[in-house]
Amino acid sequence: MQIRVIALSAIAFFGAGASHAALAPNYQRANELTAIITAVAAAVPKYPIDKIINQGRDRYAVVAGKCIIIARIVGLPAKPGLVGPRQFKVELDRPRCD
Repeated sequence: MQIRVIALSAIAFFGAGASHAALAPNYQRANELTAIITAVAAAVPKYPIDKIINQGRDRYAVVAGKCIIIARIVGLPAKPGLVGPRQFKVELDRPRCD
């Protein structure tokens, strides 16, 4: 009986963690691109975003009208013992506009 209780407790414990697992790469990227679009739209509200170009790990060139803005995804530290999607913030370089 005691082994059964332990086994059921382990299943409940480990099964609950699965719902908070890291996102699949395509969904994580979608979250990051959405955050970049939001940040750039606020930084240069005069121009619509025309293009986002991946320039390597966590670096993007964003073309908005006559402006180019470099956006970086900066990972934030996870809280100890917490499993889940990558936490991040977007940092923008100063817009270069012609």
